[in-house]
Amino acid sequence: MNQTDPSEDPRWRRTHQDLLAAFFSLVLSRRYHEIRIADVLARSGVGRSTFYEHFRNKDELLSASLESPFRILAGLVRPATDGEGIRSLLEHFWQNRALAHSLFQGAALRIVRRTLIVHVEAALDHEQHGRPRIPARLAAHALADGMLSPVIAWLSGEAKCDAADLALALRRTTAAAAHALRTAHPAP
Repeated sequence: MNQTDPSEDPRWRRTHQDLLAAFFSLVLSRRYHEIRIADVLARSGVGRSTFYEHFRNKDELLSASLESPFRILAGLVRPATDGEGIRSLLEHFWQNRALAHSLFQGAALRIVRRTLIVHVEAALDHEQHGRPRIPARLAAHALADGMLSPVIAWLSGEAKCDAADLALALRRTTAAAAHALRTAHPAP
């Protein structure tokens, strides 16, 4: 029996995007813990059983909504990361900083952090400049926290700086930390 990937179906992709868009619009007006799946369903026009074909729960929906930006951020572990892409991402975060109050505290922060760690670990696994001296999961924790903490502080107004300056600082500090965590030679 031939099993196809549901994400190859345009209707599935459209529904998936509708759910993500509905969730994003709700996050702009409510705190994460106040959003219910019923709210997402009402906003998207998608039925409950269809929702569960795409996501197991609200946390998985939040994680999926962060996939694209966190893949870019996780790319900082690669030495030749595009600084312009990071700057653009930070500017996007800044334009949507109202989300920071909802996503960077409480239960949502746990999901946000875990999502970034998964992407950083995947980037480390694909990196060809040596394996981490410590388990990749631990290195991913260290690197993700080093990226996320300054971004959260910046978005919440603890300190002000230009997105380009923060992008450069993140590139340099992540590259230095990633280098320090790697062994001297690539794994055989």
